[in-house]
Amino acid sequence: MKIYIKLLGLIMISGVAFTTACDKVEFPNVIITDLDTNLYPGNFIDYEYPTFDENTNTLRNVVIADYTGHQCPFCPPAATIAEEIEDAQPGRVFVATIHASAEPGGAGSFQAVTEDFPRDFTNPQGLEMASEFFNLGVGFGGNPRGNVNRVPFEEGQFFSFAVDWSEKTDEVLASTLDINIQAKSNYYPETDGVFLHVETDIINDIEGTYNIVVYAIENSFVSPQKLPDSSTDEDYVHHDIHIGNVYEETWGRGIASENTLGGTKISNEFTYEMPAGFTNEDMHFLILVFNRETYEIEQVIKHEF
Repeated sequence: MKIYIKLLGLIMISGVAFTTACDKVEFPNVIITDLDTNLYPGNFIDYEYPTFDENTNTLRNVVIADYTGHQCPFCPPAATIAEEIEDAQPGRVFVATIHASAEPGGAGSFQAVTEDFPRDFTNPQGLEMASEFFNLGVGFGGNPRGNVNRVPFEEGQFFSFAVDWSEKTDEVLASTLDINIQAKSNYYPETDGVFLHVETDIINDIEGTYNIVVYAIENSFVSPQKLPDSSTDEDYVHHDIHIGNVYEETWGRGIASENTLGGTKISNEFTYEMPAGFTNEDMHFLILVFNRETYEIEQVIKHEF
C-alpha cells in the first residue's frame, strides 16, 4: 500500500505552532513528509527514521550548471573547465551537466538523438529549466552556457561562458552562508528505492520564498560527443549528468516564505526509485535550496548513498 503523509500550512509540533505571519515563535521545527512506502522492503511501520546532529558547517558551496549537448562541438571545452574547477575545490564545488538548449521547450539540434548519437540525455525537468531561463532573458543565449549558483555575472544575467565560471565560483565560495543543509539516506537494492532525509537550517534571518529541490546525477557515461574540430569522439566520457529531479519537481517544494528566523530547522523526506539498471555506485544527489523569486541557489550539498 502506498501511503502519502503531508503536513502543510499550520503545523503543530510539541505544542508549538509555526507560521510565517508576524507572530512567529522562535526556532520552530517544521516537518514535511511525502514518502512512497512501496520502496521499503518490509512493513513500513518498522522503518527507522535517522536523526541529525548539529550541523557545524560554515561554508557555502557551489553548483556549476553546465547547459550542453552531445552534438554541440563547442561544449567539451566548457565541460573540461567545469570539471577542473570541481577538482580544485573537492567537497565545495559540484557540477550538473544539463542537456538542454536556449529555445522554447528547451530542446534543440545539439540534443538531437540520431543513429550516431543514440542516447537521449534530456529530461523534462532540465528542458523546463532551460526553457524558462531562455524566456526570462537571464543570459542563456546558447550552448555552452552555465551558471554558478545562479548568482548574476552582471545585473539580471546569471548565465555566462565557461571562461567566467572560475572567478564567479571563488566569489560565491567566499560569501556568507545563510542556509545549511545536511542529509542521510537509506538505500534498498531489492526495490531500487532510496529514502532521503534532509534537514535545512536557516542560519540567519531570511526574507522571500525558498524552495528545496533534489537533482539526480549520473556519475558518468560513455557516449559519442562532437568535438570542436567537428569530429566525433565515440568514447567520450560524459560527467555529472543531470537525469532528472526527485519527484519530477522542476522547482522543488517550498520550505520558507515571507520572513523566516535564523535558528529555524526544516525537515524534508523524499523517496526515489532509481532508473532500471542503476545502482548506488552509478549516481548521487545534489540537494539545493534556492530563492524562488531570484532563482539564486543559497546552498548545495552532494549526497552519495
